Amino acid sequence: MIVYLPYCMLLLILLDAAGDAFRSRGWQVAHHIMEAVHEAIWLGLLAYFTKSYNIIPIYILCRIAIFDVLYNVIAGNKLNYVGISSVYGIVMTWFAMKIREQGFLIWVVRALALIAWVILMFIK
Repeated sequence: MIVYLPYCMLLLILLDAAGDAFRSRGWQVAHHIMEAVHEAIWLGLLAYFTKSYNIIPIYILCRIAIFDVLYNVIAGNKLNYVGISSVYGIVMTWFAMKIREQGFLIWVVRALALIAWVILMFIK
């Protein structure tokens, strides 16, 4: 794996630059995809070198539980707002429209992610 580390670092830089360029051009979905791949590579490297493979689901659950709430507070949005510029936001908005209960669904998903995150934090 150490042999591939320079290539991983190069890929991370390229993804970061491409993501920023997409954001500057107003292509938010492409930016979010690049950002997600960028973070996945970092998490993969961290998991590999620490031999802690549960770090990936822990990160994903924590992000689902906390990211949107913090973002919405800082941005001045409604707390149950989910954007449509990320794959997660697109899927959540589509599903919420299907069941016609957006606010409740968002909070249920966040609560379940938070509970699962806390449980995974204590599993060795």
